[in-house]
Amino acid sequence: MKKLLLLLVAIPVGIVVVTLAVANRAPVTLAVPPQLDDGPLLSGTVPLYALIFATLFAGMVLGSIATWFQQGRHRKAARTNKVEATKASFEVERQKEKVAEVTKPNDDESRALMALGLPAPSAR
Repeated sequence: MKKLLLLLVAIPVGIVVVTLAVANRAPVTLAVPPQLDDGPLLSGTVPLYALIFATLFAGMVLGSIATWFQQGRHRKAARTNKVEATKASFEVERQKEKVAEVTKPNDDESRALMALGLPAPSAR
């Protein structure tokens, strides 16, 4: 199923990317910043498709970073909740052990009850 989905998505995306690259092979001059009296600090000639793909990649990276920072409070809350849940779990186990100790029948009591012909108290 995953392979079929990959083929249904990857093949059309690949066709679009190749078509875009072939259609935009013309070289363009890139100058950063474009308007300086002494000339640009950085300039070069690159194919248009390379500039388009670099811009898309930079946009995806910057968008991912912005999303990561925005979701920071949710990750912090999840960490805090995980720590609290772990503490609560340990506390529950500790309380269960206490209850088991309290309800555990005493051997002397059990022998005395059996000597009288009464059943020993059952541990829960």
